[in-house]
Amino acid sequence: MNAPDASPPDVSLVVPVRNEAGNIGPLIAEIRTVLDGAGLAWELFVIDDGSSDNTRGEIDSAAGGDPRVVGIHKPRGEGKSAALMEGFARCRSPRIVMLDGDGQDDPAEIPAMLALLADPATGRAGADVVNGWKTPRLDPWHKTLPSRIFNLLVGWVSGLLLHDHNCGLKVFRAPAARSLRLGDDMHRFITVLAAADGHRVVEKAVHHRPRKLGRSKYGFARFFTGLIDLTRIAADIRRRRIAALGAIVPSARARNRRHLAAILFAVALGSLLGRIGAVTSVDKIALEKRLVAEAVAKARDAEAAGGPAVDAEAISASIEQGRRLQRPFLSANDRSRWLAVRALVERGTFAIDDLVVEPGWDTIDAVAHADATGRIRLYSSKPPLLTVLCAAPYWALHRITGWTLGDHPFEMARMLLVACCLLPFGLLLVATQQMIESVGGTDWGRGWGTALICFGTLLSPFAVSLTNHLPAAAAAAWSGWWLLRIVSRGGSLPAFAAAGALAALTAAFELPALAWCVAVLGMLWLVDPRPTLRAALPAALVVAAVALGTNWLAHGSVFPPYAHRHAAGPQLPAAAAAPAPGTSSANPDNWYDYSLALSNGKQLTSYWRDPKGVDRGEPSALVYAWHALVGHHGIFSLTPAWILVPWGLGLLIMARRRPAPPGQAHLAVAILLVSAVVILFYLTRSQIDRNYGGVSSGFRWVFWLAPLWTVAAVPAADSLARHRAGRWLALLLLALSVVSVAYPTWNPWSPPWIEQWLRHLGSLPRG
Repeated sequence: MNAPDASPPDVSLVVPVRNEAGNIGPLIAEIRTVLDGAGLAWELFVIDDGSSDNTRGEIDSAAGGDPRVVGIHKPRGEGKSAALMEGFARCRSPRIVMLDGDGQDDPAEIPAMLALLADPATGRAGADVVNGWKTPRLDPWHKTLPSRIFNLLVGWVSGLLLHDHNCGLKVFRAPAARSLRLGDDMHRFITVLAAADGHRVVEKAVHHRPRKLGRSKYGFARFFTGLIDLTRIAADIRRRRIAALGAIVPSARARNRRHLAAILFAVALGSLLGRIGAVTSVDKIALEKRLVAEAVAKARDAEAAGGPAVDAEAISASIEQGRRLQRPFLSANDRSRWLAVRALVERGTFAIDDLVVEPGWDTIDAVAHADATGRIRLYSSKPPLLTVLCAAPYWALHRITGWTLGDHPFEMARMLLVACCLLPFGLLLVATQQMIESVGGTDWGRGWGTALICFGTLLSPFAVSLTNHLPAAAAAAWSGWWLLRIVSRGGSLPAFAAAGALAALTAAFELPALAWCVAVLGMLWLVDPRPTLRAALPAALVVAAVALGTNWLAHGSVFPPYAHRHAAGPQLPAAAAAPAPGTSSANPDNWYDYSLALSNGKQLTSYWRDPKGVDRGEPSALVYAWHALVGHHGIFSLTPAWILVPWGLGLLIMARRRPAPPGQAHLAVAILLVSAVVILFYLTRSQIDRNYGGVSSGFRWVFWLAPLWTVAAVPAADSLARHRAGRWLALLLLALSVVSVAYPTWNPWSPPWIEQWLRHLGSLPRG
């Protein structure tokens, strides 16, 4: 053993054993090989808990040949908990490992688990306790079945959800191990006791090996005694949690409250500033009221001159129904999707030409082509997968109420927005917060990131409009969370399948997100090729097949309408000659080039033959890149918080060069590569596509990246949180981001505040 005055080793190990002759010798040899190979100085305490076989002889033999191995012999069995307490008390290292002596725990997992621990000396964030998760577990059913039930019960009682609370392989920061007070058989609750004392507990998937020699000490009988212990420990868990909360220094609690208040102030003030900037005296409601009042006044004048009696209600209803100035469908973009949803449920077709003739249901986001019968029909230009998904709740509401989006637009649309927008936004927040919690190193930085995703991204204004951006962002957030979880802790086949399916769903909603799907599958492949091929890739292919299948059902082509646009120049070619009234024509090579005779007798000519304003596209690619990045539609100017994203990604990627929780660097590399590919894709488009996403309050084609960028910015916010000036800078960036969110008060389909401001100054032409 090392001399008493020697410096502490890098790691101390505690191995409690009882009747493990034949197992302990090879285990000690493995530990020596692994830790020496990792360059770690170590000490090992093997506690013999009253063995009756040759375990003692094997321990003494190993200790005699290596002074780093210390054997501790108890004349009679006192239990594993007592043996662990004996070993923990002797450990000198700031990091402690416990593992069983039966050879089923693989010492090769120890270095990676140690890397997950926090290191106060260097300021590295991490855990206080890392619990092993044996997967796949190779024990017989009479051990695995009670264990699974026990883990579920412990998680339900304690609130700490782990797969394998009683795994024998655990690593600790020394304060966490020494804070334990283990009574009889309490070793099975080490994780929940540590968490109740305020220590951070995480789990990591570890390799499990079958027992070669000896007999297991666990089974159904121990399961029932464990239930009794669980009921006894529930009260103790509550007591420890209360004690841990009470131990927080009052001044630190007050400082944290002030920090949280500052974050909320930034959100509130930024929101108010945005609303002030958008105040206007005219809106659609006021306009409708004025038109009704003018019509009623004119009718009363006619009545006074001997005309018919005035029916004010009839006049009001005529204007409301005839003009449809008030409607929950805010733009041609979302009306295109609503029309497709209506057509699918109400008419059993994807064609929308019978519905666009209704007042208030016009749209320019449409294409035309022949249907299966050869008749030229009008369709939404949007990929139909989202239409099919939103049609399901609409069908249910329509069957229950008998209402339609045509006769009860506000009631039906608001209920559908809850299902199609509010629910995805809530799911997005949950997944993003989970990732923030994982990558964040300070409470301040985590709070800042949570405020940003809740209030500071341009996804929020569009949560009242039916677009593909919000469901794509939700799918990206959850696929990112699954990726981070799998890389950090390992994953089952369902976990790999979920990651692959959600990444593919992101691409189904936002085609350039195909880069994200490839990145996620690539990272999963690096983690473990077998489940990637068996689960993640097939799940992604299923989603792709569904998306392509909906394209076929809607248009008779596996490609979305966007793929059927072929421009000859900076804009689409105009028709050579106007078609005769009452006739329909469509270009089979360009679905955006059409003229259609509608059922109301009007002729509908494609807007895209001669687009107006921003839809004509920016002639200069350099000017477009400037405004898309830092100009009037700028990614960084409208959401200044994104300035922290490159810094945060660098911090996460550089973590690979020092011990840090795995998974963060994988996620960061994926976000970095995908962001570069997506932005470059849009900046290099032809002129017709250089339109900033149309009339919109931001460069909306990158909105789906918001949850991933939020997570990436958190490490930078952690760094800024260390200094007062840094915190003020982070708060300013957050507040300015909220301004852009709050500005489009009436309609997200309006120009950004920077563009409006530049037009007011005369720097941009009006109109």
